[in-house]
Amino acid sequence: MGIGPLSCRILNKIPAAWLCDYDEEPSEELKNGIRFKMKPTGIVISVTAAVVFACTALSVGISAELPVALILYCFLLLISASDAKYTIIPDQFTIAAAILSLVFAVIDFLTDKSFITTWYSPLLGAVCGGAILMLLDLFSTLIFKKAGFGFGDVKLMAALGLMFGLKYILVLLVIASFAAAINFLVVIFAGKAKKGIYLPMGPYICLAAALTVILQPLFQPVFDMYKLVLQMQVLP
Repeated sequence: MGIGPLSCRILNKIPAAWLCDYDEEPSEELKNGIRFKMKPTGIVISVTAAVVFACTALSVGISAELPVALILYCFLLLISASDAKYTIIPDQFTIAAAILSLVFAVIDFLTDKSFITTWYSPLLGAVCGGAILMLLDLFSTLIFKKAGFGFGDVKLMAALGLMFGLKYILVLLVIASFAAAINFLVVIFAGKAKKGIYLPMGPYICLAAALTVILQPLFQPVFDMYKLVLQMQVLP
């Protein structure tokens, strides 16, 4: 069974309560077990997985981190699908992502040190990732009188922060924000924007996580150059 059909099967078999808020009663649609269909959801997941898996393999190479990253992507695809349709990120998927992120961080720290260079980097990344979204949500609530992010987004960013550390969780946030902004503009110019439109952030965070891994070799020279500039002393 391919990743697309398997993902649809998992999303259709998980308890209905996973796909609604804690204080909500699952709807009949959630209870009937036919929430996601192979067309188009399964096809989109299959194509996305094939492209992301291939690009990650080319970027990371044959390494200990690769299988962990690919398994993590599977959960990120489930998160993206559930958040896109029901604006819910199941805690169970986030916990799985957190565990895999931590495993990735440990392997990376013991081998390549591409993302994690110190033992406390995962902790800083988790705190920073979650805290930034919480602050942005508070800002949105105070200024625009509406929530900017759900708590599921906050928990997902904290989980991925374990994998990327402080430096790259900021890169992930920039990529996710840029991707969301582009999609929002496309929706507006296509004339499909509705009053009170809400774009779930989960899919963009998941996409940004994959792109951060794939494009890491391009980001590292920029960080090295920035570090070199900071260490330079100004001549008298």
